Amino acid sequence: MKSNSRKIIAVIAGAGDLPKRIIAKLCEIKTDFVVLSIAGAGSEEYPQFALGEIGRMLAYVNARGVTDVVFCGAVKRPSMFSLKLDDVGKRWLRRLGIRAFLGDDALIKGIRNLLKQEGLRIIRPQDILDTLLTPSGVLTKCAPSEMDLKDIARGMFVLNTMAKADVGQSVVVQEGVVIAIEAAEGTAEMLKRTQGLKLTDKPGGVLVKLIKVGQDEAIDLPTIGSQTISEARGAKLSGIAIGAETTQIIDNEKTIALADENEIFIIGV
Repeated sequence: MKSNSRKIIAVIAGAGDLPKRIIAKLCEIKTDFVVLSIAGAGSEEYPQFALGEIGRMLAYVNARGVTDVVFCGAVKRPSMFSLKLDDVGKRWLRRLGIRAFLGDDALIKGIRNLLKQEGLRIIRPQDILDTLLTPSGVLTKCAPSEMDLKDIARGMFVLNTMAKADVGQSVVVQEGVVIAIEAAEGTAEMLKRTQGLKLTDKPGGVLVKLIKVGQDEAIDLPTIGSQTISEARGAKLSGIAIGAETTQIIDNEKTIALADENEIFIIGV
């Protein structure tokens, strides 16, 4: 950690509503901060940095006395070979070594260690927004059926088994059959695929989304929001099961209201 006793947070902002909520909360609690926007993902209202511009980003935060970093918002992981790394980025890649190619968990742990070596501490979004994490139990008026609960159990088993290979956070299960597994495309694209894979055209099936065993909760927390509800509606799912206390719901009230409107349950498991 840097010796400066004054906390200054760098908000590394991607897409979505979460960066706005983090910034609003920091203003509310009167904490000093700066915002760095990831080019192609975050708002153009703030200074833009490409993912490969590690040296430029570090120079920016160091010049402003930053002590802590919070990552928030969605960013699509690019190919390592398309990053156009600057000199510092190339040094980081050499130091990361094989971890850069072993999957998201290994890469994120490597990045955390490198930031720590630079004197920066990573804090979790949920440490700023204490209402961010999903509570346990049914959150909507609509509740899962007995078959839905069996599908949830099946999905949890599949995800926990796949976690060893650092693959995906989500599956869709219908009547005990695994309809789709999330890979590099992300949850939204997986749900689009699901539409053509359902066992019947009637509403049914559950999206199960969990944090992977050993996953870094500060940088890569599983997330759903109102867009997820719209995508689940498009796939004609019965509901969504997410990890209690390990998953975030963006704009909680709006998301739950939209789920109720579409008779889609949300449950923290």
